Amino acid sequence: MYFSHTRCVHLSVFCCTLCSLCVLCDLFSSIGGAIKPVVTFTPNWGNILEGDSVALTCDVPSTVPEEPRTYHWYRDKRPIPGDKQRLHIIGSSVGRDSGDYQCQTIGGDISDPVFLNVTLSYVLLQRPPSVIYEGDPLTLRCHHIKGFIAINTKFYKDDQEIKPSESDSTFHIPNITRSQSGRYRCTKQIYGSDSSNVRGHSDESFISVKELFSPPEIKVTPSRVIEGDEMTVRCDTRRDPLRGGTELHFAFYRDGWTVRGYDVSDTYRVPSSQLEDSGKYTCEVRKRSSSVSTMSDELYIQIHDNELPGAVIAAAVIGSLVVIVVSALLIWKRKKRKRFSHQDPHQAIPTAENNTDPDLQDVCYTYLDISQLSRGKRIQHEDPTVTYATVNNTNI
Repeated sequence: MYFSHTRCVHLSVFCCTLCSLCVLCDLFSSIGGAIKPVVTFTPNWGNILEGDSVALTCDVPSTVPEEPRTYHWYRDKRPIPGDKQRLHIIGSSVGRDSGDYQCQTIGGDISDPVFLNVTLSYVLLQRPPSVIYEGDPLTLRCHHIKGFIAINTKFYKDDQEIKPSESDSTFHIPNITRSQSGRYRCTKQIYGSDSSNVRGHSDESFISVKELFSPPEIKVTPSRVIEGDEMTVRCDTRRDPLRGGTELHFAFYRDGWTVRGYDVSDTYRVPSSQLEDSGKYTCEVRKRSSSVSTMSDELYIQIHDNELPGAVIAAAVIGSLVVIVVSALLIWKRKKRKRFSHQDPHQAIPTAENNTDPDLQDVCYTYLDISQLSRGKRIQHEDPTVTYATVNNTNI
């Protein structure tokens, strides 16, 4: 018994230890999935001129206190020197430094690739390396090669001038919209230190502004709302996976009037819907603290009266009458069949077809055989419960 008890205790300790290890493994796995790093550039340009310098940072979101980490860097999926959070590229080269950069911490996920484009040119239109979404701020820079002087900077969108000649080499949009997608171009006049041989140079880039969330759609539950039902109206939209953490706010309208202002909830509930709740419903979605918003199409929601419609009542009445008529016909046919089953086959029974007297329609006929009855003989032992009739036949 003592050995058995000791074995049980040891087994329990082993099981608890194994469970603890499993929990820790799950915890580490979840932490590893939650700390996917992001590569950022400083300055924040995805394209640079040869000879420029840039610093790459491996940003690791974390909910735990900061602790020393070891980093690994990759270019085009190949390891490159560097075990610190920041990777410096000084005096960039076209052939050496262009490519997709990724970083990773020990036990963590590897980041998504970010492309650095090193170009050899006089003028370069610089843009951020990351994807541009509606509502994001956008800054473009008309950059020129070192050792030269640049003047008369201009910016164009789809060949339309959007910023006149200025000494400032940047163009800024506080909250970009999808309608502002297009081909952007900048021009500069470049000359050397001797102020001779001034020449114009330009560069262009296509800016594509992605949709932050899909156009919203109004959905109602239940599909047919009866007066007194709880009605749920939902503003259905989908965030872009790369911006899944974006906080959105929702507002609801009926016939153009606000029924619920902006809130983080995408549903509007009516606990007990009434007939006056019928109308054209729309919803609007917007990014928090942003002018970017999208309105859904209208959806007419009809609140139906809880009384039965007249057509339903009429159908029920007609159905009841049909049942009554059919039942009466069946009963009549059954009685008629039972009555004819007692008829003598030698006696022809008058029918409704050859009897034109309406008073005789319900007369029951029978056959009496009196051929064996003696003339003048009377029936004895009269029964008071029997009704007798005398048949006079002069031929007997």
